[in-house]
Amino acid sequence: MKQLYNIFRTMRKKNLIWLFSVPFSLSTLCAAEVPKHYVMDETVVTATLTETQLKSIPAAVEVIDREEVQESGAMTLHQVLTEAQSVNLEAVSGRQSTARLRGLNSSNTLVLIDGMRLPSGFQDKVDLAEIPAGWIEKIEIVRGPSSALYGSDAIGGVINIITRKPTGEPEAWLNTRYGSNTEGEAEATSFDAGISATSGDFGYAVSGSFSDKGRVDEDLTDGFTDADDKKVKAGAATLTWQLGKDAELVAGVTYADVEREGLRFKNKKELEWMNGSERSTGRVEFRSALGEDSSILLRAYRSVYDWGVTLTPISTGNPEAHAVDQTTDQFEARWAGRVFGSHKVTTGIEYRTEDREEDGLRSEIENLGVFLQDEVSITGRLSAILGLRFDEHSSFGSVYSPRVSARYQLNDELRLRGTYAEGFRAPSAFELYTGSDYTKRRILRPNPDLDPETSRTWEVGADFENDLFLLSVTAFRNDVDNMISEVFSGQFEGTIPIHESCNIAEAMTQGVEVTARVSLGSGFSIHDELTVLDGENKTSGKALAYVPDVSNVLKLSYRDSAHGFSGNVRLVTQGGQYTDAESSVKVDAYTLVNLSLSKSLTSHAKLYAGVDNIFDELVEDGYGNVYGPGSTGMFMYGGIGLNL
Repeated sequence: MKQLYNIFRTMRKKNLIWLFSVPFSLSTLCAAEVPKHYVMDETVVTATLTETQLKSIPAAVEVIDREEVQESGAMTLHQVLTEAQSVNLEAVSGRQSTARLRGLNSSNTLVLIDGMRLPSGFQDKVDLAEIPAGWIEKIEIVRGPSSALYGSDAIGGVINIITRKPTGEPEAWLNTRYGSNTEGEAEATSFDAGISATSGDFGYAVSGSFSDKGRVDEDLTDGFTDADDKKVKAGAATLTWQLGKDAELVAGVTYADVEREGLRFKNKKELEWMNGSERSTGRVEFRSALGEDSSILLRAYRSVYDWGVTLTPISTGNPEAHAVDQTTDQFEARWAGRVFGSHKVTTGIEYRTEDREEDGLRSEIENLGVFLQDEVSITGRLSAILGLRFDEHSSFGSVYSPRVSARYQLNDELRLRGTYAEGFRAPSAFELYTGSDYTKRRILRPNPDLDPETSRTWEVGADFENDLFLLSVTAFRNDVDNMISEVFSGQFEGTIPIHESCNIAEAMTQGVEVTARVSLGSGFSIHDELTVLDGENKTSGKALAYVPDVSNVLKLSYRDSAHGFSGNVRLVTQGGQYTDAESSVKVDAYTLVNLSLSKSLTSHAKLYAGVDNIFDELVEDGYGNVYGPGSTGMFMYGGIGLNL
């Protein structure tokens, strides 16, 4: 059996290139059997801040719905994003997992929940592994510059997690799952339940989730657990109150409590590592129509993140403890409406404060932003989006972020689009004022004189869509100036390097994204997402870290609605990439093969099962596969979903 397994595994690797060509070759062979499939008719809000059909947006946008999340077997957001186009995950200190869009730093990717910013935590990162999949109604990913609407941090794009909202008819759901790897480690149990309805003028959606995943420790002598014990308890609620015919009041909260335990080796000592974090958001919104083509939004929200860690020597010595608390408050007002018939105008003002305390050192920054966007229909086939935003930041002053996008409908099947935009990332409170004396790798000193990173981005694309086939191609380039980097400035006690945040580098990323989707008939379909990427530190001439030369997700799906059966096989490939700023350490490419199946027992009950990483590939944590199949080996799971 072992010899057969090795032969099959070798054959699989040799045939990956052939498999990637399948969607394109089968599109012509099986065209006669393809049913109608209007993917681009979906409506999204993140790209323009108004409900807009995908085919009308001159940008690269991906939507991941709740059904896709459930089929993937994901327990957290970072596991969902392992299969998103041009999203690369990076494992950072504290075993966090962060998202990088189009090869840019995770700090250049803005992460939102229901349009609200998430405050960063340890080492200034937003840990995607702490956000439960049970929150997700859908995810909208806008690839490309979005500072003209969102201001700081949106140079690479925006990831917006949209939670469940009240439904018209009463609904209730319960999903439960169990899984483990082939060694009996990483045992995982998860529950997700909720109710949703509208009664009279009141609507509600309330959900809760719990997950518990065990540790993985392949080498018991190195003082490290390869993956830690992890528990996530979370809940979300949205309440709506209809105030007459054209006005609505909305209140919402989300909460997640995460506990992790494992082993660490630091300063020649084996330590018990205990980490806890709490993330919560609360919002109040007022929405009102001011006429047939005009509306306003008033919103206030608070997002809080508390993080703490304790390292306790197993033998002798005093424990070491660290804590981070960050709070973001934002107040905003927005108006959208038609002007002169062909102009759809959106304008708004935002005021935000960020308060951070790290190991007793406290700091605060403020930002005032004003933006104006005009979606104009020039002719029946040509439309454009013109945007401009002004931000006044308490640490460095003011900055403008312009954007010009255009879309031309050549015919009913082919669209051309292009964008030029400038963006910025403001230095964070962590980089400006607090820094960090914690971690065994280095000490980071803050720098209150930092300037913002600025960017220039262009992209061009084409989308071809008919009743049989979909093909989308996008080429892009990002140039970033004043990139904030860590500069070596000495050593502590002769062993621990000391770094300081400085504006030193210019960087570039460029690439091509290809998306193809075709139905093969008889319930089968293929979907392929390919990204070819290149990145360079223009100051040093070296390759950027965490920029894979290629990434690809190939998905073969089957669906039999009559018998309630569905399944898919997914090949997830990441090319080789450097994992250090000096471009001296490069990790190998990998491909994971994942399988999922589901069977409807009744109209209200569904069984599902899956295997992640079928060929038991070992993936280095440089790829951000923390707590995912890349770190646990082959992982098998099964569960049941109930909808009442």
